[in-house]
Formats: sequence, C-alpha cells, structure tokens
Amino acid sequence: MLGRHRTPTADLDDLAVGRVGPGTARRLWAVERSRRMLMLRAVVESARQPPAGTPLPPDAALEVLLRVEEARPDVVADLLEHPGTGIWAVRMLRRLRSGEHPHDAAPLWAEAGYLHCLAAAGALRAGVEGTIRLPVRGALVALPTLGRVRLPATAADDPGAPSQDVVTLTIPRPGKGPAWLRVGRRRMSLPVDLREPSGAWEPSHRIAWSPRPQDPPLVLEDGDPYRDFRGDRAQAPAACLAGAETRRWRRLLGEAGEVLHGRHPHAASLLTESLRVVVPLPTAPRFRTASASYNEAVGSALLSLPPDATELAVTLVHEARHSVLNALLHQLPLCEDDGPLHYAPWRGDPRPLSGLLHGTYAFAGVADFWRVERGALGGAPADLAHFEFAVWRDAVAGALDTLLESSGLTDAGRLFVTRMAEETAAWHAEPVPGRPLALARSETADLRAVWRARHLRLPPDRVAVLADAWRGGAEPGTAPVVRPSLRPDPHSGTPDLRSELRRVLLADSGALERTAVLGSAEAGRPEPLAAADVDLLRGSADKAVRRYRDVLAKHPGSASAWAGLGLALAETGQPAAARALLAHPELVRAVYAHTTATHSAPPDPVPLADWIGRTPGVRDGG
Repeated sequence: MLGRHRTPTADLDDLAVGRVGPGTARRLWAVERSRRMLMLRAVVESARQPPAGTPLPPDAALEVLLRVEEARPDVVADLLEHPGTGIWAVRMLRRLRSGEHPHDAAPLWAEAGYLHCLAAAGALRAGVEGTIRLPVRGALVALPTLGRVRLPATAADDPGAPSQDVVTLTIPRPGKGPAWLRVGRRRMSLPVDLREPSGAWEPSHRIAWSPRPQDPPLVLEDGDPYRDFRGDRAQAPAACLAGAETRRWRRLLGEAGEVLHGRHPHAASLLTESLRVVVPLPTAPRFRTASASYNEAVGSALLSLPPDATELAVTLVHEARHSVLNALLHQLPLCEDDGPLHYAPWRGDPRPLSGLLHGTYAFAGVADFWRVERGALGGAPADLAHFEFAVWRDAVAGALDTLLESSGLTDAGRLFVTRMAEETAAWHAEPVPGRPLALARSETADLRAVWRARHLRLPPDRVAVLADAWRGGAEPGTAPVVRPSLRPDPHSGTPDLRSELRRVLLADSGALERTAVLGSAEAGRPEPLAAADVDLLRGSADKAVRRYRDVLAKHPGSASAWAGLGLALAETGQPAAARALLAHPELVRAVYAHTTATHSAPPDPVPLADWIGRTPGVRDGG
C-alpha cells in the first residue's frame, strides 16, 4: 500500500467544485491508507520497549494483522481507513514522544492495546484462527468496525477472578463454532452473526442512508473509544444508543439521502465516496446543529441530530467537504503558510489561511445546496432557503477574494481556489426575493461588524486625538485617519445570537421573542439586548435605536449592541452613523470609551457615530 501518490489535474478540478468520482476517491483513500500505515509503523516501533511486564506487546497484534493481510487484504485496508485508527495513532505518537502520562488517562500499555483491538476485529472479519489478548476499558471491549462487548460485573459475579484489565479472544477455525472471550473464569461466546445484537454483544449501527442499494452504509458510531477527536483522551465508554434514538437517526438519514440523491447528485456522490462514520453528539436546538471534522479522522464527522432531514442533508454535505479537503491536503499542500489571520463570516474568531480555505470549501457546498433547495420548497422553508443561499454565496465570494489576494497559496492551491471562484461566480446573477435578500444583507453586515468590534483595536494616543477633535466641535472632514490592528479576543468564538434570530423569524416567526430571551440568557447577553433585537427584526427600528442606546449606556463593551445600533440607524435613515457603526464599530466604541473615561458622563453614541461616519477614513471607505 506504500508508494508514490500523484494527484491528476483533473482530480484537482473536480474536487474544487465538489465532485468526487470513484477514481478520485480511490486515489484519496490510497493516500490515507499509506499515511495511517506509516503512523501505525511509528507507533509499533516507539512502543516496542514498553515497561516491563506489559500484558499487550505490540508485536503480538502486528503478527495477527499480518496474517489477516495474507488472507483478506481488503479487511486490513478497511481497518486502516477506519477514522478511529487515525485518531488513536496521532494520540499514541504524541504520548509516546512527549513522555507525558496524564493521571486521568489509561495506562500506556492499555492505550497501545487498541492495536490489538484492530487486529482482533480484522481476524474476526477475515476468519483467521488464533488467540489475542485485548484491553478492557470501563467494562467494555472494543472491536473497531464491528462493535463492542459489555462485560459482566466481575466483583459481583466472580469475586475470585482477577482484575478485568485484559481479556482473551479466541477465534476458532471457520466452521468450528463462534469466537469467545475468556473473562476471568468465565467464557463468553460472541454471536456468529456480528451484525446482530446478542446478549453482551453490541454491534455497530450500520445505516443504509442512500436509496441506492449499492452505496455503502454510514456507521453511527457510539462504541469506539477513539470516535471523538476532541481533547487528548480516548472517549469514556458510553451507553449504547437507545432504540428510539437510533430509529430517529435511521429515519432522518434515509430522508436526507432521498433529498441528496433526488436533487443534489454531485453532493450525494461526494458523501458516498468520502464519509464512513457519523459520531452522534447530544441533540441541539434548531439552528444550532453541532458538527466537526478532524484532519486525522478522514471519513468521520461528529454531528448532533438536527430536527429535520433537510438540515441533516446540508450538514452532511458540509462535513463531507471538510473530509474530502482533509484527504486532499494529505497529498497536496494548498497553502505554503498561514500568515496573518483573516475574517471568516462563519466563525466568530479570526482564522488562518488554511482555516479560511477549509471554511470556504465547505460553505461553497452549503450555498450550492440551498441554491437548489429553494426551487423545490415553498412558503417559510423556501424563504429560509433563499436567505441561506444569499448569506453563504456572499460569504464564499468574500472569502475567495481574500484567498486569491493572499500570497500564501501554493500553485496547486491557486488553481484550486480559482476553479472554485469560476464555479461560483454566476451565483450572484441569480435573483433572491426581497425579504430574504434584505435579511441576508443585514446578516452579512452584522457578522462583519460584530467581528470587527470584537477583534480590532486602535492605538490609544490616536483615539485620544480623534476624541478631542469631536469634543472640540471640529469638522469631521479635518479628522485624522486612525487605523486598527487585529488583536483577537479569545473569548469571542461563537456567532452572535442575531444570526439565529433571523432564521427563527423566517421559519417560525411566533417563536422569535421566546428564542431571543432564552438565547440571550444562555449566552450571557444583557436581557434588554434581546428586546432591542426583536424590535429591529420586527421592523420597529426607532424603538430598537432607543433600546440599543440604553444597553450601551450600561454595557459599552457589547459588540452586538454596537452592530445592532448600526443596523437600526440604517433603517431610520441615518446613513453616516450607520456607516460608521457597521464599517468601523471598533472606532466608534474606542472614542466612546475614551470620552466616557475622561468625562463625567458617557456621550450619546448616535451623534458620535454620525460625526465619525463623515470623517475621511470612514466616509471614503478606509
């Protein structure tokens, strides 16, 4: 499986626009297998000198894997492609090379024992006779790609048995009966058909999501200790998904598959070729679906179950694109270096160039999904789809401009980004109805203004000069230009609540007030800010201006309130003040803070914003 890998130009062109055919997929997965084989080799070589008396020497597992390779090389290939293999290998190498032994982590020999679990799963699948010892984690024995065994409580059932840190799996010759585990003094047989639950055996949930029977199923992974790549530890054992929860996943994944194959054939193909495992996260409220991918877990996505199949479909497209790009980057660098940080509309924090590229690629898929969906829907769902398309086409266009202006792309990266830009250029000619378009434009301005207010800062001496000019009644045309610098706020990584509220307004207008109040409480926002947001979105702009003013009098650091005031002023016909607060909120906030600190009472933010909006640096788009 090791060898030189090449990426044809045709693959790069197809991947840039989200098309992954079988040939391209084979080449991507070949690289992943080679990469993980090298990592596995490095783990074995680093772990060959374990502490004395280790119960799980790595060479024993390697010997079993080599026998499986002889009998069924396709099984070993599948084990190498298993996302848990990549997550485990990276963590093991980090731990072996750092020498760290966190007090709450599993013993090093037990963590290295995941290799034995992989070998055992391979032997079971290939029908390779033999015996292998396996680590126990929280009364569970993992068999990656197959499922897990839940062990009995030893202390209660067999007080004389040794500690259940290790069990022994015996696989008889094919046709000689089922495999079995030796657990202390007990013998536990595994079912002949490992796809079905039986007693202590909990198989992996394989879900046929696609209406095409030839497409591989998705694994709903709740048993592998290395299913979750967040943090530095293997995930603690969890209860098996309840039957009702699994049925809901099956139903929505099937419905999402119908949506994708019916209206998004290229996205469905990309998903079929790239995504193998979905790791369920706790259910989140509507418009707060949680999902994540990891560069060493190609083929996997962490995902909370959305309320409907359409939202699940677009989230799967989003994460499948991340997985594809992670695979491509393992064989072909698209960025030379990350360089400076950049604004990304889908994130509350500044992003490096590589992160901007990842998000742009993923959200190009999201925008294209909603571009098609809006033609198939009606009523409120159609309005929401129009809104999502308009927001994300603008976000992608702005990010593509930033990428193409950057010097940090490789030659291949520039070809890739240029192809994306060519594919998406025509989107701006497509009409969007008035109300969703207006809300989308408001969203775009809001996202950038909140980001600037959070992360841009100005030199205090220059702010003082500008504040004195305003207090002294100087003509705005004579004011000096003050340039901000980026100083990321580490506590501002989540999007502002108004993004969710716009979606609620379109999808379920009656829930707007309740969502605003509850969401503000959860996010720690000032309660009056929720009322101001509702006034803004309900069209009561004058009332919203008064409420935002009141919020800022008590909470002058609220980036959301400054941006909200700018949006409300735009609606009330005060363009200069709105321009200042939406294009340069950091400047208005800095002068406001300086004036408040040096005088007995805070200034009125509206006249201040109006004056700054007519200064050369703001008026002329500086």
